[in-house]
Amino acid sequence: MRFPLRYPMLVSTRIKGKNGRVRELSAVVDFNAPYCVVLAPDAVDLGYPEAANLHTSEMRIHPERVPWFTSMRGIDRGILVTLREVSLGSLTARDVDAAVLELEHPRFITFDMILGRTFLKDFRVAFDMKKGYLSVQGSR
Repeated sequence: MRFPLRYPMLVSTRIKGKNGRVRELSAVVDFNAPYCVVLAPDAVDLGYPEAANLHTSEMRIHPERVPWFTSMRGIDRGILVTLREVSLGSLTARDVDAAVLELEHPRFITFDMILGRTFLKDFRVAFDMKKGYLSVQGSR
């Protein structure tokens, strides 16, 4: 798949959560994000009720599932969930870790999730700066 290089790199994704729940979300591709990031209301809708918890509460029970990561606000903490499938066109990755981010005003941003390295690691990613496109191809 080829995408024109632009800022931000907005794409359409299909996410499958627990119990087969599926959502279509707009995503921004971020090669520097260590995790995919999904907003708390979307994570709850996808079947992850733990996403409604405060990360401080979840940290007491499952500290390994509350990582530090970089977000739009700087260094942040979120609850880690495993998305069953994340699809970008014909490309699909299974069991993708995603950090849940709680925002005070989530609808002030123009995208629903961030596609980070936990998704991109399953594919070959190449840039052609002269021609101005990003290529994401099948598994390595």
